[in-house]
Amino acid sequence: MPRLRIHKERGAPLKIRFHTAVFCFLAVFHSVIATEAAESFPFRTVNPGDMLPAVTFSQGDSGKKISLGKPSGHITVLAFWGADLPSKKQRSVQALSQIQQLAPFFREKQIDLLAVNAQGDSAEIIKEVVTASGFSSPTYLDPDQSAYGALGILVMPSVMLVDKGGKVVTGLGYSQEMVSRLKGEIEILLGEKSKAQLETELHPAMIEKSKGEKEGDRHLNLGKIMAREGQLESAAQEYALAIQNDPKLASAHIERGCVLLKLGKFAEAQAAIDNGLALDPKSLQGEICNAQIRAEKGEVAQAISDLQAMVFRNGRNHDLHYVLGTLYSKKADPEKAAQEFRKAYELLDRQMQHAKE
Repeated sequence: MPRLRIHKERGAPLKIRFHTAVFCFLAVFHSVIATEAAESFPFRTVNPGDMLPAVTFSQGDSGKKISLGKPSGHITVLAFWGADLPSKKQRSVQALSQIQQLAPFFREKQIDLLAVNAQGDSAEIIKEVVTASGFSSPTYLDPDQSAYGALGILVMPSVMLVDKGGKVVTGLGYSQEMVSRLKGEIEILLGEKSKAQLETELHPAMIEKSKGEKEGDRHLNLGKIMAREGQLESAAQEYALAIQNDPKLASAHIERGCVLLKLGKFAEAQAAIDNGLALDPKSLQGEICNAQIRAEKGEVAQAISDLQAMVFRNGRNHDLHYVLGTLYSKKADPEKAAQEFRKAYELLDRQMQHAKE
């Protein structure tokens, strides 16, 4: 925003000059606000409801051409990204990583996904971004940047949702909720959810916690501190106090179960983790500790199989790879153990580097 300066010009009364300056300031301010509102939809030459213009992409590995711009009979997600700047590269890695997490959802709903490098980045840069993000779907190129111009891409990374008839449904620029909003918009398109439901999910109303819930959270956090310091017995006690105050605190049950596992109290650990998973069936930590208990019971091969299924959904979790490494060691498979330990180290190192940034 330009800084407002009032100069004393010859021949113009100060009052008139002041009002002129204020008018100019408001005009600029209105222009900026209008521009920001327009750019919330990250494509300049198309709008929701328009037919997708004819665009052609080539697959990065095979060079095979794919053309869009007519009814396909499938919902299509177009994810555009570029990496010509360090900040844009980092956002592209994060966006592709989050989109990859929706791969099972896309398969279930029979949705076509095209991730397109729209800035003509080098093969080395494209490989670096794809590897760092863990993105496993095919990567497409916009070699002559015709799609970049035809769609008027303003923001990258960004996504465009196209319906079965080839019409643009919506477009989303990069944000923390881009992928969750994309999933919700698809569910709206499929008639599975309303706009109001999506907004409620993305921005739930804050509910004041009860005294018991607050005490439960306090003891849970104390337990985590104790566990990090290696005071496992004290951590288990804090988690028990958390559960006493808030019996429905799933993470306290699971944390307690994982600590009891380290203490060799397998029966108690199993009971605690079962309670936690009953409250939160999607807890990755609970599933990992459950697999470790299975391995302690001698079911190492089954535990490895369970963890491998988790890797398919959560491949960027370093704890998951580390535990897999320990089980491969237990199974006397040093080569696979080394691979998993290396992957765990790389993921943890990358996480620490991002934290520094």
